[in-house]
Amino acid sequence: MQTVSVAEAKAHLSSLLDAVQAGDDVVITRRGRPVARLKAERPTEPDFSVFRRYRGAWKQGMSIDRDELHERG
Repeated sequence: MQTVSVAEAKAHLSSLLDAVQAGDDVVITRRGRPVARLKAERPTEPDFSVFRRYRGAWKQGMSIDRDELHERG
């Protein structure tokens, strides 16, 4: 884990993001106290449940409205 001050983080953000992308966590401090942590975002699995629910619906002549497909209300 790497610890940097706010000033260092501002000056070297790109290299800190490279370190985070490589798997390192970065703690940002203000006046020596931790205030934030940079850590890699875990990729999320896409949610295909709505497509599974309507799979084959078009073959049966069922119409699917766009808002329903995107679950907008």
